[in-house]
Amino acid sequence: MKWIAVLLAMASPAGAQEWADGAPDIPRFEQCLPEQMALFEERMFGLPGYGVTVPMDAFNVHLVQHCGYLAMGICEVSSNGMACQRRLREAFERRTDEMLALLPWDVAGELSPLYEQVYQLAVGTNAGDDCAGESYRRQLWCASFMQVLKFEEAVWAWQIARLAGAAGPVDWDALSRVE
Repeated sequence: MKWIAVLLAMASPAGAQEWADGAPDIPRFEQCLPEQMALFEERMFGLPGYGVTVPMDAFNVHLVQHCGYLAMGICEVSSNGMACQRRLREAFERRTDEMLALLPWDVAGELSPLYEQVYQLAVGTNAGDDCAGESYRRQLWCASFMQVLKFEEAVWAWQIARLAGAAGPVDWDALSRVE
């Protein structure tokens, strides 16, 4: 009977990071990322000469990593940490695929060489298993971390395309759901 309850709990749809009960005071990924990306947009439109020249410090993808770390930390201190990390990795993988689908093939102008490099990085594959040899629990955390980094690369490519005028705004509320 106990197993049936566990299976039903795992099969039921979960709201955004409700399956992670740890650290209730830390902002969830679906709160953190839209806030951080709104700051990027605000800064982008405030750049002197926006659309003409772009200072290299305009790019900041560490905010994606930061929000991902928060989500991973919430999983680590939750009562169902391993299941939470698996779900989180799957959610980050879906978000990465969605972000990649939004990217243009190329951009024109001074950001073109940078965009091409970052785009290739975002759509490329890893050279090997970064998590090999770790314990099962550590492999789950590591897989979530690797997927956050892939999402970060896709967001970085979008930021460059956005700054180059080749990409429009996106719905960060939708792209930050980790249900």
